[in-house]
Order: sequence, then structure tokens, then C-alpha cells
Amino acid sequence: MMAAIVAAITLPVLAHQLLSPTIYRSTAHVQVELIDQVGTNQADVIAQNAQRVANAVRLHSSRSAAEHVIEDLDLLNDPHFKKDMGNIGSGDDDFIYLAINRLLSMVTVAAEPNSDLLAISVSSRSPELAARIANQIPASVRAVRASKNNELRAQLLASLETEQHERGEIAAATAQKVAEFRQNNRMLVGAGGAEDLAQLNRIATQAAAASASREGSAARSGGIAAAGSMQSTAMASSAGLDQLERRHADLVAESSKLTSSYGPNHPDVKRISSQIDAVESAMTVERGNAQANARAVAAAESARMAQIARSDAAGDAAAAARLNGILASVESKSYQNVGNSVELENLVRESTLADESYKAIAARVEQVRAQMQEEGVSSSIVSPAVPNLDAIAPAPLKYTIIAFLGSGILAFLLAFLRDFLDDRLRTSAQIRKYFGLPTFGMLPLLERDQPADDPSDSPVIADPQSLFAEVSRSMYCEIRSLRQKPGSQVVLVSSPLPGDGKSTVTLTLAAAGLAMGDRTLVLDLDLRKHGYLQRLQNNIDSPDLIDIITGQADIDGLLPLPHEGATDDDGEFTNAPRIGLLSAHNPVEEPAVLLSSPKLAKLLRDLREKFDFIVINAPATLAVRDARAMGQFADQTIMVARWGRTTIEQMDASLDLHHYAVSGVIFDHVDYAEHARLRYGDSVQFYVDSSDYYSDDFEHPQGIVTRARNWMRRRRRPEWNEPEMA
Repeated sequence: MMAAIVAAITLPVLAHQLLSPTIYRSTAHVQVELIDQVGTNQADVIAQNAQRVANAVRLHSSRSAAEHVIEDLDLLNDPHFKKDMGNIGSGDDDFIYLAINRLLSMVTVAAEPNSDLLAISVSSRSPELAARIANQIPASVRAVRASKNNELRAQLLASLETEQHERGEIAAATAQKVAEFRQNNRMLVGAGGAEDLAQLNRIATQAAAASASREGSAARSGGIAAAGSMQSTAMASSAGLDQLERRHADLVAESSKLTSSYGPNHPDVKRISSQIDAVESAMTVERGNAQANARAVAAAESARMAQIARSDAAGDAAAAARLNGILASVESKSYQNVGNSVELENLVRESTLADESYKAIAARVEQVRAQMQEEGVSSSIVSPAVPNLDAIAPAPLKYTIIAFLGSGILAFLLAFLRDFLDDRLRTSAQIRKYFGLPTFGMLPLLERDQPADDPSDSPVIADPQSLFAEVSRSMYCEIRSLRQKPGSQVVLVSSPLPGDGKSTVTLTLAAAGLAMGDRTLVLDLDLRKHGYLQRLQNNIDSPDLIDIITGQADIDGLLPLPHEGATDDDGEFTNAPRIGLLSAHNPVEEPAVLLSSPKLAKLLRDLREKFDFIVINAPATLAVRDARAMGQFADQTIMVARWGRTTIEQMDASLDLHHYAVSGVIFDHVDYAEHARLRYGDSVQFYVDSSDYYSDDFEHPQGIVTRARNWMRRRRRPEWNEPEMA
């Protein structure tokens, strides 16, 4: 299998490389504009730059860019590009799509590690065409990006402007509703809220202050009137009084001076004294006039001040009354505003939301308009592509070696996986590992076209020096060694499923026993279907099992007794031993009745007396329960496994149904060459080295072709090891 996989992969790769045209590659390097911001989170900047480079790679390898390159370079009419396409006719409907696919397969865009450079490589049969395409891709990408972005943004801008106009109309309408509501209800900005309360507090404060001023002015007017009557005029004076007092002082001084000089009776002294008296009399009159004038002035001033206080009180009273009226009016309006504030707030809220929505869409419109002026992430060619005349393909040696190594690894992995997943039984080690049972033998696969018509013609007897005969005798000896007491031995042979070869094993054991000198009998209890043993029963002239069980015949009428009845080609009797066979001519519909019959147990006791070795061919264990019921008739139970087909689960289920009362396992249909080639172990692996001991013409392990031919031959014809499946 491994060689087939390697050949199936390597040979087509080699043929493809030998038949492939020469391919050239040209590469252009493009630099992508990256973000270079100082003072920002560098991790975010690095991530954004990596995303920019990745987006640039996708854009340069997109179908839109490829289509634009085809249009820009007119590649559909370029003979070199047509050759790369395989000279497909341009009249095909899908020609442009095929051209895009072909161009994309020619282009490889890769980002340089940890760099802002892109490597755009183009492979073509023409090196000049590869260079032109590599240099055109960045320009086409810029054109595609600009056209697509502006087209999408133009559509978006038109939609946004329409929505902006609608939202502007809604904002104007809601604002007009607010203005009309304020105008109709005479509610200025702030009405119905804290401003009204503050205004009420201010007016109430002013009214209270006016009332207090009024009371104060009234009290002050009364006090002023009372104070006017209590004013003293004793110190009242006037200009005339002051002059008289100075004259009086002068006269007194002069009188004192004259008296001290002339005495009191001097005429000048007397004259001065009379003048003093006249001045004092005038002073008295003048003082009275001054006091009267002072009292009149005080009374007038008191009256004036009282009148002013009364006037202030009247003004304050009028102001208080006016303020109280205004307060009542404002308070009434405030309560009315409070009642209208709910509706006003709803209108204001709608107007505010409409205005904010309008502002948001207006900002979005300006943003889109600004973006339409930007080019986005730009890229430019820093190293243009030039025609490269060094071919990159084909490389038969390189790719053949790669294919050989890769296919070898794949074949090894597949073989390993097959063996890992394969749960089919092939070796005695598996039987010992999974079930703890011995393997009595591994019968080789026979290539005989048809099964023998006489069980005594078994290869064990016909070719006693063959490998098959040796394995059969060894298997027989292993089973005979299981006897716990001398005398006849009854062995039950079964298998998990029909077609596993238990009939072959049954006849082989009987033939080996016959070859070893035992009187052997094959008792076929697989009665539900018309099998190989029943066909043999029909070919001999002897009673069948049903006749003996029902009493229509006895065991003395079985096949000619051992050492009797055999003739050679000349018709002479010989004493060649023969295998006894006891089966049914036709399938039995109710074998369970037969198996539970006491007559069958008696028959087995009678057969033990006449035969040394009895092999019971039982039905498949997993097919019917008959084999489990037959265990009581046998000394040992042998399970047959079809080499490479019986699975671990099938064998485990069969042994479980027998409660693991099984003595051992025999492999049938063993492909010794395949077993040795795959190195499964056991002595089978070295059978070729022991070929001198056998009459078989052993060949060394076959090649792949021979094994395939033999496998197909086995698939086309039935093998004689499969009689029960016929």
C-alpha cells in the first residue's frame, strides 16, 4: 500500500513537471503608509499598522483589483496572457471570469515580516507580461479604492443630506410649536419654574420692605411733632443780642476801670452805670425777641419734618399696595405657568431632541464630505518589477523529491493509521492479549478453484508434505492434547459469523485425525441452511442425521466403515481409511427441537463408542443460539477466526455468548505471504525460510502488481474455504 501511494503521487508529479511550460516570475515591492503617532499607546499603533498591512494584502489580491488590471492593460487581447489562459476563445460568456481567475492564480501578494512592504509576485510564461502586471496592480488598487470609496460615500452623503433636510424641518417645526405655546400662554423663558419663584420672593420682599418703611415714616412724623414742642430757646441768640452783649461787656469793663480810679460817685462812673442799665434793658428785650424767633423757627422745622415723614409714609403705603397687587398678579400667573409647564416641557423636549438629531446628522454630513477629500491608506511602489529571465518552473528534480518524501510520509501515516484503526484479528498475539486464549493453528489460504467432492481428498491426506498438512496435523495434536481422559474426544467448532471458514476447519481437523490414524467423524449440526457439508451428504449413499434421529436408520448405515469400501482406479478394494460424515440432506426448519432431543445425546454416546475423534460443525455463534446450546455435547469448543476479517468485537461477543468456555482459536484463510510481508510476527513470518521441509513451491514475497492481480483473481472466483457462504 505504501509503495502504491508513493507511486500514485510521485509519478503524476514527475509527469506534470516534465510536461509543464516554462514559468517566469517578476516581483514589485510596495510600501504601505503606516501610522506614526508620538505619545499614544504604541501597542494600539502597532496593531493598527498590522491591520493596515493585512488590508492592503487583501486589496491587492482581490477580484476587483484583478478585473481593473485586466481592463487597464487590455489583457483580454494580449497574446501572452491568452497563452497563459490556454488559448481559450474570447467568445465564451465566462471569458472575463476565467481571465480574472487565471490572473489571481498568477499573482501572489505577501507582506514582509515586521515591515510596511508588500511583495507582489506575478508568474507567467512571459517575463515582460509578469513585470507589467506586477507594476500595474498598485495603480489599479488605488483606482478601485478611490472609485469604490467615493461611490459609496456619495450614496451615503445623498442619503445623509436627505435625512438632514427632513430632520431640519422637524427641528424647525418643533421650535415653532414651543415659540407659539410661549406666546399664546405669555410664558417667557424660565416661566413656570425657579425663575417665577425667585421673582415672587423678590416682589414679596419689596412689599414687606415698603410696608415697614410706611410704618416707620408714620412713627417718625409723630415723634418729630413731639420733639418740636420740647426744644429749648434759652440759648436763643441773634445778631443784635450779640452786639448788645459786646457793648455791655465793654461798658462793664470801662465802669470797673473808672470806679477803681474815681470811685462810684464819679459822674463818669454814674454815666457809665446808666448806660449799662440801658444796655441791659435792651438786651432783655432783644433776648425775648430772639427766643420768640427761635421758637417760631423750631415749630416751623418740626412741622416741615412731620410733613416729610407723613409724605414718606404715604409713598411707602402706595408702594406696598402696588407691590402687593403685582405680587398677587405674578403669583396667579406663576400658578398658571406651572399648569402649562408640563405641556411646555414636552414641546421643549421634542424640540431639543429634534435639534440634537439635526446637529448629529449635520456633523456626520461634514465628516463624510471631509472623508471624500481624503485618499485613505496610500501605497506606492518603491521597487518596480523588471523582467526576470530566470525560470522558476518546471523543476522536475526538486518537486519529484518533494513528492517522493511527502508521499512516503503520507503513506507511512496512512499505514500507521490503518493499523491503529484496524481491529481485525491476524495474529496469535492478539488472541492472547485480548482474550487470554491460545492459538492452535493458522491454516494457510488455499488457491483451489472448487471444493473437493470427497472430504477424504483434503490436502492433509492428498499432500501430506504440504504446509497446509503440517499446520493441520499440528493443530490436531494441540487439540488432542486437551483430552483429560483417554477415549473418544468430541470437539465443537464454531465461528463468530457465517463465512469465516468453520466448515473448512471442521473437515481439516477430521482429515488430520484420519491421517494420524484416528477413526474420525464430522457431525454437521449447522442445519438451518444448505451448506457444503449437506451437499457432501447428498453425494454419498448413506442415511442422514434426521433419519438416524427419527429411528429410520442406525449408525451402522453410515459411510463405509473405516478401512472398508474404498476402491482404486482398477475397481479393486483397498483398505484406505475414510472420514465419516453425518449431516442432513436438506435444511431443518426447527433445529432447536432436534438439539434438545434426548436422541441426539444418545446418538453422541453411541458415536463416541465407534469413533476416536468427532468434530461437530456448529452454526455461527452470533447468528443463532444453536452453538451455545451445543456446548454441552462437546469436550472442547474451538472458535474459528477469519484472518484479516474477524474483528476483536466479533470475537469478544462470541466468547461472551459462550461464557468464555472456549479452549482456543484457529485462524483460517491466512495469507502467509501477506502475513510475512507485513511482519505480523508468529512463526508464519519465517515460513519461506523453512520451505525445504514442505512440498509447496514457495515464492518470495510478491510485488505490487502480482499481489494486485492475485487479489483481483480471488475477487472474481469463490474460494473453496468459503463453502458455507455459497
